[in-house]
Parts: sequence; structure tokens; C-alpha cells
Amino acid sequence: MQRRPYNKKSVPATLICPNLKCTNISSKLYIVEDKLAEALKIWLANYKLNYNLKDTTNNDNNKLLKHSALSIEKEIKKENEKLNKLYDFLENGIYSSEEFISRSKTIKETIKNLETKLNEYSTTLNNNEKSQSEKKSIIPKLENVIDLYYKLETAEDKNILLKSILAKVTYLKTEKAIKHNSDPTNFELNIYPKLPKI
Repeated sequence: MQRRPYNKKSVPATLICPNLKCTNISSKLYIVEDKLAEALKIWLANYKLNYNLKDTTNNDNNKLLKHSALSIEKEIKKENEKLNKLYDFLENGIYSSEEFISRSKTIKETIKNLETKLNEYSTTLNNNEKSQSEKKSIIPKLENVIDLYYKLETAEDKNILLKSILAKVTYLKTEKAIKHNSDPTNFELNIYPKLPKI
């Protein structure tokens, strides 16, 4: 679909399909714009609701991850203390070299496993926090787009603004609104935001 302006200022621009064989029926552009703004507002309201619900769950999950990471750090500290005691036992002749090697190998493997788990928790936590930050930053961005859209004067500026947040918009109209009491908004509009899923 593309915008078709008219030379007369009293005639509003329309949204038409440039393909002559296309069965999609045109609409006045301002009506489509209004519906698009309305769809964005509805989508934003739903997004905020889902974000707030899932944000609580994500915060709880992050608290659990942080608690688990702290527990693992304590375990690593304990294992390192055990390892230091082994060196003392070896130096004082309590452990033979073979006993020391066997015990230290077991403790070092435990430390390595704990460090791997700690790295996994840290990575997950960092990814969660980054994702939450990105999702939260979308809300003011979309609010700004909705507020700014009607203040822009050129179709090109409006198009650039919409493309900053939308991957695409589909439009479908199968019935002409030619009768006096017919509905000019009898079209289907689907928006596809360029936004991370919650």
C-alpha cells in the first residue's frame, strides 16, 4: 500500500495499492492513521500490563538467582579453605604426598564445578537484567512515538518514525464504503512491533 496525495488540499490523501490487479480497496489515509494510532495505544496498554505482571516474576527469579550465587560463593570459599588446610597437613607431615594429591584433586574438581555453576547463574542474571531494561525502555519510546506522530508535518517523517518501532503493518479492506451510512473503518489493520517479546 502507498500514500496517494491529491493536488486539491480539500481532498484528503488516500492509501491505495499500486497494483492494478490488487483487490484491496483504498481508504482515506487519515482514517488509517487514526486506527493505527489507536492500535498502538491498545498494544502499549497490553504490553504495560504484561510487563508489570512478568516484571514481578522476573524480579523474584533474579532474587533467587542472586541468593543461589551468594550460596555458591560461600561454598567456593569453604572449599578453598579446605584446600589451604591440605597444604598445612602436607607441610606438617599429617598427609602423605599421595593423600594430598588425591584430596586436593577432589576439592579442586568441586571448586571448578561450583565456579561453572556460578558463571551460569551470573550470565543468566545479567541476561535477565539486560532484557528487563530493554523491555522497560520500550514503553517511553512507544509513548513518545504516539505523541510525536501527529506533530510531524511530512509523510516521510511520519514513515521514518513508524519504521523505528514497527516491522510492518498489514492492511486489508474488501468492501467499499460508498453508501451514505457505510463504515469507512471497515478494514483490518495488523501491527507488528519491532519489540522484544516478554
